Amino acid sequence: MKPFYNVRLSASPINWCNDDMTDLGDEYSFEDILADMERLHIQGTEMGRKYPRDPQTLRPALAAHQLVLSSAWNTVHFANQRQWPAELAQFSEHVRFLKAMGASHVVTCEGGGSVHWDLGGDRASVIPFSDEEWHNVARGLNEAGNIAHSYGLHLAYHPHMGTNVQTEDEIDRLMALTDPRYVTLLLDTGHIQLAGGDPLDVLKKYRQRIEYVHLKDVRQERMQQFYAQQLSFLQGVRFGIFTTPGDGCVDFPAILAYLAETDYQGWMVIEAEQDPAVANPALYMRKALAYLAGLGLHC
Repeated sequence: MKPFYNVRLSASPINWCNDDMTDLGDEYSFEDILADMERLHIQGTEMGRKYPRDPQTLRPALAAHQLVLSSAWNTVHFANQRQWPAELAQFSEHVRFLKAMGASHVVTCEGGGSVHWDLGGDRASVIPFSDEEWHNVARGLNEAGNIAHSYGLHLAYHPHMGTNVQTEDEIDRLMALTDPRYVTLLLDTGHIQLAGGDPLDVLKKYRQRIEYVHLKDVRQERMQQFYAQQLSFLQGVRFGIFTTPGDGCVDFPAILAYLAETDYQGWMVIEAEQDPAVANPALYMRKALAYLAGLGLHC
């Protein structure tokens, strides 16, 4: 396989401490997470709920563990145009935080109609967008992407289970409606696989718009049970549907080979979203790093 150049590995702290289900990993402190990441010799971390939000506190804390912030999640609600002023204001504040942290991309997801945070609902209960709402979302993302661009950052849209942009068809629609100058695509291998898509197909189709990557695996048997039992996204997380690369059914050899062949440069984030009491985060990260190194991707 062609070697990677200028690729940096980051980890999501959600592997240790879940942002949505606070009982999962709540015993891990900010310092615990950073100490584990330093021992793993990775270069970056995404934002987590245990992290201080003040750049003057966070930057030196990360630097003390040889880490930088690769990005931080931001939910927007552009489907309803009346919400735009407040949403663009909070997005701008988030961009300024990321700029102060030295990050390059804003991980962004539209929350309108979502059941992502619904522990009891099933994925079919997402409230579908009307045509008008689709266009509102696209125009809002273009506006937000323009704001990010003005600060030297890029909006990286994250298709996500439990939202209105999760399947390949929905990704296609969003990409067709948005301006590639202002809206890039985050490739999350796990979410695309779980939504019934093929991450390699999405990668090949939108390679020129993909500037940020989440490496996440899916357990095939658990995925089948997820659909048979009509679990919600968060129920699926608790059930153990996700795991680190090399422990599931995602075709990482083909995905990494294509990224290398097309000279991908930038962040790749290892993310699992598991119960840390069942899947020790540092152990699973270590196994993932060894697996990825065997595919030519090194820290």
